[in-house]
Amino acid sequence: MGRRERFLQYEWAAWPDEELREAAGHLFMPAVTRVEQRLDGLTALVIELEGEYFADAAQVRAKYEAHGGGTDGPKRALRLTWESRWEERDGGLNGGGVTVHHSERIFFLQTYDEFYAGPFGTFHPHRQGVSSPGLYEVTNDPDPWILEILRENNNTDTFPPYAPKVLEYDRRSDTFNNRGRFASEETVSSSDYFWTGPQPPTPEQQAEFDAAVKRNQQAQAALERARPRYRHLFIASNSVMVELLCEGLPRWEWAEVAEKG
Repeated sequence: MGRRERFLQYEWAAWPDEELREAAGHLFMPAVTRVEQRLDGLTALVIELEGEYFADAAQVRAKYEAHGGGTDGPKRALRLTWESRWEERDGGLNGGGVTVHHSERIFFLQTYDEFYAGPFGTFHPHRQGVSSPGLYEVTNDPDPWILEILRENNNTDTFPPYAPKVLEYDRRSDTFNNRGRFASEETVSSSDYFWTGPQPPTPEQQAEFDAAVKRNQQAQAALERARPRYRHLFIASNSVMVELLCEGLPRWEWAEVAEKG
């Protein structure tokens, strides 16, 4: 399956974070100026989207209608960060509460120059009635990109590479077992917990430890069931297109852009 065939199948929706979409609407001619992927830490990916900033989004629309004429706005950038983190609730696991992990892995990442964005332009989200300032989500279930990747890689037949599984591919029959984008009660991941006291636990301590572990596992399972197992996101800009398959949505912030002297 080539890129054109994939895009032909895509079912588009607006980017799920409405506040980020609204913020992007304040940028005229936004362009991706930074794509930085890290494989050695909690921060998995940083993308910056830069353009002329106008506090009134109506000024952005007016500037498009004037084909770029009129007053220029200052340069600002939206910085999107996919970063895994630990969250302690009610004092954390060691304080009588729970500690859950928000995982933000990047599974697939592809960028290409806007000049070669033909499939996107041909099968643009606007054709499906989706209006968004260049930030979109692909909602197919199963996802055509995952199907393509599994067919083309004979070293793995499952996605994601770590449990719980979403898709399994039977290479002999060329069929897929789709378990859906949301984790079920039976497929949530689990972690190992160890007693770290200087002495083996007493029966009472062991019972308290087991109860704490169960509470933490239930909290982690609830977190995983509450969101999709993956997101297929797409950023259309005036520089490059960014397509990624990831675990969740990024946090975002405004970043100042240094004026070029």
